[in-house]
Amino acid sequence: MSVLFLSHNPHEVHLNFARAVGARVEVLPFDESVRRGKHHPAFKLLHPLQSFLYSKKLKVKEDVLLVDGGSSIFTAAFLKMRYKHLKLVYIDGDLFILTLSKNNFLTKIVKKFFLKRIDAIISVSEMNKDEASKYLTVPIEVAEPYPQPVCQNKNGRKNYGLYVGRLDPDKNIDRIIDFGLKSPFLEKFIVVGEGTLSDYIKEKASVNKKLVYVGETGNISKYYSECKFLVHLPDFDPHPCTTMEAAECGCYPLISEGVGSKYLFDEMFIVNANDFDEVNDKIDYILKHDVEVKKSLEKTVEKIPSKSDSIKKFKLKFDTVMGEIT
Repeated sequence: MSVLFLSHNPHEVHLNFARAVGARVEVLPFDESVRRGKHHPAFKLLHPLQSFLYSKKLKVKEDVLLVDGGSSIFTAAFLKMRYKHLKLVYIDGDLFILTLSKNNFLTKIVKKFFLKRIDAIISVSEMNKDEASKYLTVPIEVAEPYPQPVCQNKNGRKNYGLYVGRLDPDKNIDRIIDFGLKSPFLEKFIVVGEGTLSDYIKEKASVNKKLVYVGETGNISKYYSECKFLVHLPDFDPHPCTTMEAAECGCYPLISEGVGSKYLFDEMFIVNANDFDEVNDKIDYILKHDVEVKKSLEKTVEKIPSKSDSIKKFKLKFDTVMGEIT
């Protein structure tokens, strides 16, 4: 059984998942159009056409399509129409399934023509699995991702807040920064990452000294080690590796109910993202009970999957779903 991995911008974890099952990797040339779609939603309507044209020239000798990212589903679906023997396994690690709850023109097309092409799903969290099961009755398994290597520095930690990740609207960046700037417990709020809102955050940081915009960095450990709190408040995020990385560096994550990695953390780290008073109360509690909270975070770190264990589990789950659909 041979596998072709499709992605327009493969996540490092998913890339290693694909390699674990011996997949050939095909990086789809859609990164720029996906970026434009985030700025201008009308561009998203071009994805199906773009995918159709690209699929016409893509030759497939494999038996299985392993797909990462909602924008790659279109190409995979068109390939399945051409190559009837193909099986499609979707790595459910983004917001693609969640967007199906929106009743717009594009989601109607996806539901009618593309969703039924998926033969099995491997989700990155139980939360994502529950969401996917609302729309599909195919085999669904879970394989959690692993964090990137980080190292806690011993230079001293300050009462700073930190956000690490994509700077796109689906991450509720406005809410996070608004909280960071208003919280009386945070002396600074540092933003690390890039995305469609980068320029907006740069401009905001230029007129507010409490906000620090870093952009991309090759030394994320520095910020996890310098800041006392990671603030991650999206409505829904499948399984952000940043929450695990922060924990490994001793940075306390404050995460919303919609974060798929919350199963790793004590309730003291989980907050109502719409209630700033509650988030501040949690910060106040943590600052006053640092020894107790640190012990709780250490228990979390013990539960975080290693790279080898995560990849091994993915391979096991891949074999499981393949056994059900072949």
